[in-house]
Amino acid sequence: MPPLADRNPRPKIAPPGAERLAAQLSSMLPGAAVIEIRIQGPRTLWPHLDLTAFTEHGRALPVSRAKSLPIARWIIRSFPQAGWAASGGHAFDLRTAQLCGLEG
Repeated sequence: MPPLADRNPRPKIAPPGAERLAAQLSSMLPGAAVIEIRIQGPRTLWPHLDLTAFTEHGRALPVSRAKSLPIARWIIRSFPQAGWAASGGHAFDLRTAQLCGLEG
């Protein structure tokens, strides 16, 4: 089951350059179809980023912390209008280069 199938995603956002970012991340994370990013503790001085990569079948892929932090930051900086601090997280679909908001 794909990771987005059981969620009610918010409207999708796709800024210029999203396709290029998706292509670059696909080469860094072979087999990944969707990347979920959450900001844990957005009201603290130093929020912690949580990244999970999924295959198109919904299986989680292992991603090292050394890779996950820069990838999460690239996605956050590519989509500044997404309202990261006020959301339950976002999913970046590498196949469509679109960002969807996750519920709670």
